Amino acid sequence: MPKHAIRTATSLALVAMLSIIAVSLLITGARDATAFNTAERAVPPAPAAPAPPTPPTPPAAPAPPAIPAQYTTQCSNGTAVPNPADNAGLVADCAALLASKSTLRGTSNDRLTNWSADRAISDWYGVTIANNRVSKLELRSTRLQQHLEEFLVGAIPPELGNLASLTHLDLGRNALKGEIPAELGNLSNLTHLDLGPNVGLTGPIPAELGNLSNLTHLDISFSTLKGEIPAELGNLSKLEYLSLDWASPLKGEIPAELGNLVNLTHLDLGLNHLTGEIPAELGNLVNLTHLDLGRNHMTGEIPAELGNLVNLTHLYLEGYINYGHTGAIPAELGNLVNLTHLDLYENNLSGAIPSELGNLSKLERLNLYSNHLTGCVPQSLRAAASAYAREQRSGYTLPFCAAAAPATPTPTATTASCATATPSPTPTATPPIVIEPTPTATTVLDAPATPTPTATPAASGEVMDKLNELETQVADTPNLSRLVAEIADLVAALLARIAELEGGDTGAATATPTPSPTPTATPTSVVAATDAPCTERLAGSASVSGAWADGCVSANPPSAEDYYARFYTFTLDAAAQATITLSSADAAPYLYLLNGAGTGGAINRQDGAATTSSAAITAILQPGSYTIEATTYYSETTGDFTLELELAR
Repeated sequence: MPKHAIRTATSLALVAMLSIIAVSLLITGARDATAFNTAERAVPPAPAAPAPPTPPTPPAAPAPPAIPAQYTTQCSNGTAVPNPADNAGLVADCAALLASKSTLRGTSNDRLTNWSADRAISDWYGVTIANNRVSKLELRSTRLQQHLEEFLVGAIPPELGNLASLTHLDLGRNALKGEIPAELGNLSNLTHLDLGPNVGLTGPIPAELGNLSNLTHLDISFSTLKGEIPAELGNLSKLEYLSLDWASPLKGEIPAELGNLVNLTHLDLGLNHLTGEIPAELGNLVNLTHLDLGRNHMTGEIPAELGNLVNLTHLYLEGYINYGHTGAIPAELGNLVNLTHLDLYENNLSGAIPSELGNLSKLERLNLYSNHLTGCVPQSLRAAASAYAREQRSGYTLPFCAAAAPATPTPTATTASCATATPSPTPTATPPIVIEPTPTATTVLDAPATPTPTATPAASGEVMDKLNELETQVADTPNLSRLVAEIADLVAALLARIAELEGGDTGAATATPTPSPTPTATPTSVVAATDAPCTERLAGSASVSGAWADGCVSANPPSAEDYYARFYTFTLDAAAQATITLSSADAAPYLYLLNGAGTGGAINRQDGAATTSSAAITAILQPGSYTIEATTYYSETTGDFTLELELAR
């Protein structure tokens, strides 16, 4: 069949189909959901959170065990501590560390072998001296499970409670076991306490940690702690970061006293066995940017007071198996105008989607999967909510609300001539459907010129967009919605057949190409492939789209399984601040920043979590080469991702 005949027949068929839809809309009087969608009204302020109760005073920490005299004698030999007579405090710290060594032990490649009275304490591994006292003890492992020989495998020594001037204690990413000693509550100058992940840690969180009034960072994630979250942690008024996620199986309710921690920016209590309702007092934490309470055993309604958290960017409240929040989604969540991620999936939420959620203009991911919700999702959230994320337990997929229809102008009155029939008034229920013609095709032939083909119907993308728009308008009219869907499938098949026929025609009419629109934001660098098949080179700041597949694996897997990864190298000729962000809707991303231009470099920084869709690293880097490993939290996970590198001097 000649191509122009195919196009003519197709054009007529499409016009006929769309005309049927337009007439059907008029006949059935499809519900206009515009009012619902455009009612993105100002959200009423969330009610003030009640004042949290005063936390109980923590018990006094027990006195640290006495240090055997032999260690004090060894540290007074003039080698470990210079001028020991004038540095009694440093001698005491030295003795406490030597007494801790046998408990805080390593394996075959013990990193603590240079803790010796025959070496200056300032050279001891992981020890930092300031003002003639031990100020930091940083024994965090930099390797993963294939380097078990570098882990510390002992217990946390109570003797560490003697280090009176300690500000940083980091024992994370080891294989320590046993309970957290209550004696750590004596470290009144401590600002940073990191004990996670240490999957062997057990027992309760000591209430004595509530004495650490200068603490700003507390991480005891990825452990096997038991018991409840102590209310005494509500005393830590300077705390900015609190992570107890995967401290399974922490039980009990979230203490209302945590509402005292008004300086918190990060609160992660996810993946535990916490029960009860979300305390309304958490609405006091107005500085929060990350709140994760998901995958617990919590029930009850989501408190409207969370609408006070206007700085929040990530809110994870997903349910777990037979547990989950009930009631309606609070309209006050529409106040969270900085929110980029909102996860409410696998709960027992019901009722209509609040139109106020349409105010969340920065939202990148909205997951409402597996609830009992009704109504439609505001059009402004179309890019944030996939079909899967809108599917309910009944199998019903929440539609998007209809876009606002432009007001139909009142026609100016005219006097009809005797020879002209009076035109019918324009229907106001539905705007007319117009098929826009494509630009005139340019014929490319060696043979004599042939007649110009008839104007073609709208491009396939335009047609399908119009059908999708109609489908949202009739979403609440089941029969008509089904008809639109069937017609859309038919049109798609017809367009595919046209493309197939045109592909076999020797006299191909080539449409004049439309220039691609200029991107609104162009990366300041280019991506060039290197010799390594899994590695690319970045020349400065860049934004890269990639995909995980089974051909490229992580250089730092946490287990013997394959973790798919891609690598990106860059070189700095001067010191710069690097901000690296890895995001994916398909997986839980995990980032490594490696030293050197290769996949085998030492880990400089890392970030990622099991329940998030992005990972980020910000660091001041010195001149040299670096490699970004973009991988995932779970083994053998595929999918697409976006990597962004920003460099600022």
